Amino acid sequence: MIAMPGVVGRSSFGKRSVILALLAFAMDFAAVVTLALMPGEASLAAQNVLGGVFLVVFLVAAPLAHITGVVFGLMALGRSNDNRVLGIVGIILNGLSLVIGLFFVWAATKSVGAFR
Repeated sequence: MIAMPGVVGRSSFGKRSVILALLAFAMDFAAVVTLALMPGEASLAAQNVLGGVFLVVFLVAAPLAHITGVVFGLMALGRSNDNRVLGIVGIILNGLSLVIGLFFVWAATKSVGAFR
């Protein structure tokens, strides 16, 4: 983008925050659907690969996307030339997803050892 004198560029951190939230939701959905539709007679190697991809998406990629989305949402709130409504929506979507993910991790750790 070429800078022109007297023209203030419009920042897009709010839009990026919402896009990251939707992208992370799509990644999670694709991982769950792929794992759920895996045939029962799939080889052990295929099961291990899909299980690894599932864990990487849920434990690394999606949380990083949501944390980055929250940061972008906060940056949108602090900038005068950004869309604050999209920043707030991005913070809510990404923050809610992080809280739900932390609840699932907490619930999983509470059940460790319950089935001995």
